[in-house]
Formats: sequence, C-alpha cells, structure tokens
Amino acid sequence: MTGRSGRRYAHFLPPGEVPTETADRVAAQADVSLPPQFAQLVRLSDLFMQPVYDLAPRRMVADHAALVGDAAGTVRPHTASGTSKAFGDAAGLAAALQGWTPDTELPARALEIWETQRLGRLVSLAESGLQLAARSTLGIPEGGQFLSVGGP
Repeated sequence: MTGRSGRRYAHFLPPGEVPTETADRVAAQADVSLPPQFAQLVRLSDLFMQPVYDLAPRRMVADHAALVGDAAGTVRPHTASGTSKAFGDAAGLAAALQGWTPDTELPARALEIWETQRLGRLVSLAESGLQLAARSTLGIPEGGQFLSVGGP
C-alpha cells in the first residue's frame, strides 16, 4: 500500500496517508449510506486503512501446542465474536484434556475431535463475516480472498 506521501506500507496506511481519491470515495459512500451526522463525522475524521485478511483455518493442535481464540484463526470484526470464540475454544480444550496429567500420553483422539468441531465453527463464523461484509458494503468482492463463502 502506498500512502499519500509516496511511502509504501506493508500492513496499513496510518492517519494522513490514505490517498485523497480514496478518502473522497469513502466520504461519498458515507454521504449516500449513513445518516448526515455520521457522514459529517467521516468527513471530519483523519482516515486510516487497515486491510482485513480472510485466512482459512487449517489446524489448531500440533505436537504439544494448541491454538485458541484469534491465534487459532482470525475472522472479520463484523462477527463481534472474539470473546465468545476464545471462550468456546478454551472450554472445549479443557473438556478434551479433562483427566489428563503431564506424566501421561496426550488424549490425541479427544484433541482431534475438539479440533474438528472448533474448526467447523471457525469456518462457519468466517463465512458469516464474509456475508456480513458483503451485505454491508464493507467487503470488496473483487479483492483477493483466501476464504470464499461456501467453504474454505
């Protein structure tokens, strides 16, 4: 991403670096889709740009490590699910490890079942985020996607 100053950024455009043409398009979209007070707020804001990446989850368990919450897979902020996803992952992992002690073999089958269930939930949640983004015009259908609606 190249900012207004000509500087290239790898992960975001900070306030003041969003190109004028892009800022004008955002303001125009705000004018037609938001109440006037919010559109004015957009026009008065110092915009920044943070891309959202759709990354299909693949694994949550490997060797002696398990990923939970956002570490297990990110979803669009439209889903408002960060806390509940992390809690569900942790609660299911605790159930899968119930009775296990460090001096015994890991419960591989229970961890596999947990991972399969949680990955299914994560994919479903990610698909919901894509659908919400598309319906709210916050997604860019022609942009690159790693996860498509309908499955990873």
